Formats: sequence, C-alpha cells, structure tokens
Amino acid sequence: MRKIKLLLLIGFTVAFSITNAQNQDTPEIEKNSISANILGTGSYVGVSYERLLFERVSAEVGIGVIGYGIGATIYPLKKVKVAQLNPFIGLKYTNHVILDGENKSAAYLPIGLTYFAKNGMNFSIDIGPSSFRHKSPGYKPTKEELDKYPFSDFGLWGNLKIGLRF
Repeated sequence: MRKIKLLLLIGFTVAFSITNAQNQDTPEIEKNSISANILGTGSYVGVSYERLLFERVSAEVGIGVIGYGIGATIYPLKKVKVAQLNPFIGLKYTNHVILDGENKSAAYLPIGLTYFAKNGMNFSIDIGPSSFRHKSPGYKPTKEELDKYPFSDFGLWGNLKIGLRF
C-alpha cells in the first residue's frame, strides 16, 4: 500500500509539473491591439483598435484616411493563442467619405488568418465577398449618370494588418 501511495504521489507531481510547464510556454494573450491597416475597417489606409472579448470573439473599430468602419471576428476552429495561426471569419463594415469624391460603403465577410507573435505583435490577412453601396459619384456627373445613383454591386474586399497588442 505504501508503494502505491508513493507511486500516486510521484505521478501527480509529474503531471502537475508538466501541466505547469505547458502553461508557462503559452502566455496569456493580451486582449487589446492597435494596428495599421491596408483596406479593412479603416478604409484604404488606416488604423484600428481591436479587443478580444472572449476566447474566440473580437470586436474592431477603425479609422482611415477617407473613412471609418467596425467589425466582428470569430475564431471558430480553436481558441486564440500566441505563436499559432488563428483562422477566422467575420463581418465587417466600412464607409468611405471623400469630401470631393465618391461616397460608398462596403460590408464584407472576411475569411483569414491571424498570427499573434510572442513579442506582442500581430499579423493578419483576410479576403472575402463584399457588397458595395455607391451613394454618390466622385466627379460632376451628367444628369444620366446621376440617375444611376445610388446603386450596389458585389466584389471582393480584404485587409492586411500589422499591429501591437497590449
């Protein structure tokens, strides 16, 4: 009986040590991020703030040179972790407001990958189908051209993002 207790004690100690070592190798991910974007929620070029709300869900707000936007991201396959590729899907909206140009908005369904590096950086790329709503032309249109507005069309939209988590 004494040998069994000793073996159980050694087994629990080893299991606890392995679990503790694994937890130290994967630090808890920071929940906030500031990123520079090309396309995405910040129009063509911009910055965004993203907050990891749950282990698999984040929300984002962005502002850019000619617009602003919001979005939600879901990581459906696995929990977000540092030092792994994190596939995601989402729903994002951006509004382009050019003072003397075309006014349009886009809603898109991104499919992409995010990598959260151990040094606090994050890298993300996505692309997805988009619905564009053209609200007004970006020039002095003729009456016939102006009669076409507003109109919608479909295409692709995406995002390239490099950021810092805190």
